[in-house]
Amino acid sequence: MSDFDTIIEGGYVVDGTGCPGAYTDIAITNGEIVEIGNLKGKSAENRILAEGKIVAPGHITEHTHYDAAIFWDPYCSDSGENGITTIANANCGFGLAPVRKTDQERCMQMMETTEQIPVAHQRAALPWNWETFPEYLDVVRNQPKGLNVSTYLPLNPLIIYVMGIEAAKTRRPTPEEMTELHKLINEAMDAGALGISMSVMGAEGNSHLDVDGSPMPTDVLDEHTILELTRAVVERGEGVIQMLSQIVMFGDRSIAEKVAEQAKGTAVRIIHNVFLTHDLLPQMVDEDLAWLNAMREKGYNITAGAQLNRGWIEGGLRELDSAAGQLNGIRRISACSTDEEVLELIRQPEFVQDFSEEYANSGPSNGAAGLEGQTVLDVGTNDTLKKYLGKSLGEIATEESRDIVEVLLTLSSETELALQLKSGCISAEDSSQALKIMKNSYTVPGGSDGGAHTKSFGMGHYPTDLLIRFSREEKLMSVEEMHFQLAHKPARSLLIKDRGTLLPGFKADIIIYDLDELFFDRERYDIVHDMPNGDWRRKSRSGGYSYIIVNGAVTHQNDKPNGNTPGEFIQVTRNLG
Repeated sequence: MSDFDTIIEGGYVVDGTGCPGAYTDIAITNGEIVEIGNLKGKSAENRILAEGKIVAPGHITEHTHYDAAIFWDPYCSDSGENGITTIANANCGFGLAPVRKTDQERCMQMMETTEQIPVAHQRAALPWNWETFPEYLDVVRNQPKGLNVSTYLPLNPLIIYVMGIEAAKTRRPTPEEMTELHKLINEAMDAGALGISMSVMGAEGNSHLDVDGSPMPTDVLDEHTILELTRAVVERGEGVIQMLSQIVMFGDRSIAEKVAEQAKGTAVRIIHNVFLTHDLLPQMVDEDLAWLNAMREKGYNITAGAQLNRGWIEGGLRELDSAAGQLNGIRRISACSTDEEVLELIRQPEFVQDFSEEYANSGPSNGAAGLEGQTVLDVGTNDTLKKYLGKSLGEIATEESRDIVEVLLTLSSETELALQLKSGCISAEDSSQALKIMKNSYTVPGGSDGGAHTKSFGMGHYPTDLLIRFSREEKLMSVEEMHFQLAHKPARSLLIKDRGTLLPGFKADIIIYDLDELFFDRERYDIVHDMPNGDWRRKSRSGGYSYIIVNGAVTHQNDKPNGNTPGEFIQVTRNLG
């Protein structure tokens, strides 16, 4: 009989704590790390030679939307092949339970309009053998998984389940309804929900829209109702409250302050979303960090998720909600049901004028350089427009003395919506901004949004990009520092106690790689046809990991999945009955 299941030999072990790494061996048994040190002479069923490679904890991401994708892709690509071994689903209040049978179609439609997860994919893959949230978690537990999954209870389907869609958007819950909401929140957390999630961005400047173009229920909740809902978690005294309350100048994070004040003195963690970097707004980083530090100085148990990777957005006019969905003009386009409706809308002079005036007053909505930074990738079959290939909309507008919105809408119209664009980088090219955010103790880099917006981007590459950028190319952070940022920090933010670190007694979620072999192609996303019914998505060209190990079992070797599905459902809450 062997001493261990697996021994990883001779690698440079970076344990995730930020402490200096060392060349040593790791022993794994029953999915856990049981010994670290010189294991010469010890036996194992499997041996992995890691000489010349880094051995580190698997990346953990605290913001994903693989709620549907887990039913057709156990590895949640392109997170799984980029070394992510643990995800947190159902962020921002959007998810698949609780849902009555009569509301399943509408739920799928809302997932499409808010997170751009096509209804056709959901119809083809979701078994819908649940109604309540505990029933849904039972299904997720039994679903084969190539990585570890945790999930919030999303408040939008919960409120609709209790109140109905119209009431959820037009009035406060009655005392009886609030009692039922509290009951269901506690039942969900007893069953394993991390806590609750919500988008509270308000009605204006919000890209999360319902099927009719109106805001989602949580985005129109008043402060009193929000605090009454979060009180269920606070009184329980455990778990996480995830809140999307501000993106750059849109939204109002004062509600996150009030919830954090409500939870002060408890073990409840508030995760605020989202911090961004922006080359045109460098002062924003200092302002955000000053706000966060002030919250912590008051004793509030709050962290902030930060989007720092060098991803971008590709797509046509109808996909621009991912880059500029805060603009009403884009939201009106997104609310159209068909291409014909879009074309009719954008050919109306009144709409063009209104959109132009709005954009002139708003400007770039995020770090993707606004409309000016959108580069023309494709103009379809209209040869007269091929002169614009490779040019940005800003360059075209300047060269031809035209309004930027008019350029966008005219090209979309003349190509019959075949126009394809690539945004600028969604975060600042100035590395000092991201570095400043990561150096703060209370921020968590990452948040791939994986599983959502798959026809616009695939950002599971973010940990690979951060390692390449900050540890290899610019040498601004050691690999020890980076793995603290990519594993230990998010694990603690999510209250996960036994992952994110390579120490005896911790789960064996491990990546093995050569830093020089990691790759991330910033030119284009690939189009891959691996979605339900053979449909396509955009996927980053990234990877380079020799081994990815989940709960002691190899899931990927040299960027290829091997069919193993050792992933587990992660529960951080207790069953209080």
